[in-house]
Amino acid sequence: MSTRIHAKAAEIVVDEFDISGVTNSVAIDINRPMANVTAYADTDATYIAGKPGFTIGVDGLWSKASPNYDAEMFADLTAENRLVGVYPNQMTAGERGYEAVSDISSSPRTASFNEVIALNVTWQGDTPLVRSWSMHRATAVGATANGVSFQVGALSATQKMSAVLRVFAAPGGAGNNTLDAIIASDSAEDFSGSPATQISFTQLTQSSVALSEAITVDGAESDTWWRVQFTYAGAGSRTFNVAISLGISDI
Repeated sequence: MSTRIHAKAAEIVVDEFDISGVTNSVAIDINRPMANVTAYADTDATYIAGKPGFTIGVDGLWSKASPNYDAEMFADLTAENRLVGVYPNQMTAGERGYEAVSDISSSPRTASFNEVIALNVTWQGDTPLVRSWSMHRATAVGATANGVSFQVGALSATQKMSAVLRVFAAPGGAGNNTLDAIIASDSAEDFSGSPATQISFTQLTQSSVALSEAITVDGAESDTWWRVQFTYAGAGSRTFNVAISLGISDI
């Protein structure tokens, strides 16, 4: 299965780097090869679904300016398990996208004479591609608050919930401000039932300027409503530019 997304309105992120401004298009290919398990002397051939895999092709333009696309992609050539997120309609809370743990399989820098330099990157992975919800996207979190609840769904015993936190920046004045972010679940949309903390991210501080973190929890879980909750503390005026996503995948 192949999905091609024009990148005009898309938000494309690798770890805590937003590369949307230097990309032209994204192509996502999902494959699940069939394995032949036919036994000797069987009359008919027997096949089972193999391990799923995917590739994410990002067509971009070479750039040394912010977000320093060339340097970051070059560094990622020797890195593993990068968090790649593709959101066709940006990462506004409630929008759907794709999250993947992947590695670069190719990163050519090409150009003809008198043309701009292209930097097209192909990411690949052998784990399920997660169809994610953007749970919260804010450029300046500076208060204790609860995010909007979304009906992401319940988890079966053969599923897991995958969450990603990205900190793009921590601007503001001096201080020792901290931000604790959790993802909670409940059976009620207004969280009037029995809310439960499902995922707790590492506490953010003024030094958490370039950070990304992925956490997974296994099912089963009957709650269907999920939301982000922030606890802001400390003295100062520092804020946090963050994005948090959440999605269900098979174990």
